[in-house]
Amino acid sequence: MTSIALENLGRSRLCNAVALAVWMGFLPAAACGDSKESLTIAEALATNAEKKLEESGNYKPPPKKPAPTMELPPPTEEELAAWDRKDPGGEKHLYKWDKRNLKRMSKYWFDLQCFRDKMRDEGEKARGAEPQGPQDEQWYQFKRMFIPFINRWQQRLFTLEPRILEKSKFISNFLEAHELVMNGYPNAYNTNDEIALKKVDAHWLIVEAKINRYVEQLGGGSSWKIPDLEKASNRKKWQSLCENAMKEPKVSTKKRRRSDP
Repeated sequence: MTSIALENLGRSRLCNAVALAVWMGFLPAAACGDSKESLTIAEALATNAEKKLEESGNYKPPPKKPAPTMELPPPTEEELAAWDRKDPGGEKHLYKWDKRNLKRMSKYWFDLQCFRDKMRDEGEKARGAEPQGPQDEQWYQFKRMFIPFINRWQQRLFTLEPRILEKSKFISNFLEAHELVMNGYPNAYNTNDEIALKKVDAHWLIVEAKINRYVEQLGGGSSWKIPDLEKASNRKKWQSLCENAMKEPKVSTKKRRRSDP
């Protein structure tokens, strides 16, 4: 290839490079030839086209995209209102079910009363006992047996009454009382804390009052109240009831109660 041809080829490649730079916005348009206004490649690369646009007043920087975030927006007022929506007739259905099954529900409450009495009796025996002494050991062994027992009682309750959480207002009070027997009384007796014990007793009386008031609203009257134990006949009947409550049932818990309409 002749020297003239090589010169023309180099000039053509230079023109193509400058044209590409102009097209991409790096260089202002200029003639590619022998004009004195033509830029060298080094000058073209050194040109700050963006700065020139800023100085001209026509420059608009691209909008910045917000940084990505993993946080969800807070709920709207409409969403909160939808979540808080309640069935106006829902409470009436609970009243009807509880009134229809009042006698059966009373059995669970009496069981809890018996569990509470047993826990208090054993706890009183251990108050002030020497650590790791005979009375303290007896209290420890009692808890090892009794607390798992009343925990299984709760499991049987939900097995026999599979939808009681939806159907009954009693269940919240049952669970509250169950927690006092499982944790409240044992903790108070473990620390021999007189104030803590009074608080647990007061809490129990509040639960008892709520249940009695609700039973009266359902027309149950005093059917849920513990009978006067000063009378020998009532005391004997109550002792028999509590003895049965302390027995582990032999019937398999797989047998569920039919769901009431």
